[in-house]
Amino acid sequence: MGNGCQRIYFAMQFSFIMSVFISENVDYGEAVRSRAADRLGLDNSPSQSHLTNMRRVAERVFEPLRREVSKGPLAVTSFYRSVVVNRAVGGSASSQHTRGEAMDIDADVYGGCTNRELFDYVRGHLEFDQLIWEFGDDRSPDWIHVSLKARDNRHQVLRSVRRGGKTCYLPL
Repeated sequence: MGNGCQRIYFAMQFSFIMSVFISENVDYGEAVRSRAADRLGLDNSPSQSHLTNMRRVAERVFEPLRREVSKGPLAVTSFYRSVVVNRAVGGSASSQHTRGEAMDIDADVYGGCTNRELFDYVRGHLEFDQLIWEFGDDRSPDWIHVSLKARDNRHQVLRSVRRGGKTCYLPL
């Protein structure tokens, strides 16, 4: 294949991938988007098993939040991160983002609801493994982190705080 044909083939593949939706309102592009991966030239492509996990989180966490709480768009600020990307951004070695089991959501971007409303809804109505009130103040987190496994979910509820320049997770 000539160089021009390779570029066209790649563009067609890229276009197809970008039009694939993980769930009704989460597209592949936003699910794997990483400025760090782009800046550093790192691969952030999920495997088929990661995509299966991502669909579970999107369908059982994100979509109910969008439908029942925000009634409109929500910002996915972090979803899948490859191990290499996760290491580059300083993520936890055991991060569920690397398995496609965790999603960070920020309601403040579009303003249809608050991050606290999202947090309270997940805590009271949805199945989850981990729910984290990410920084913020006593009124509302800056964003929420929610993870969901196929089974054996812990229902762990935490709050992240900075102490001495480090992030600590406290039970709520």
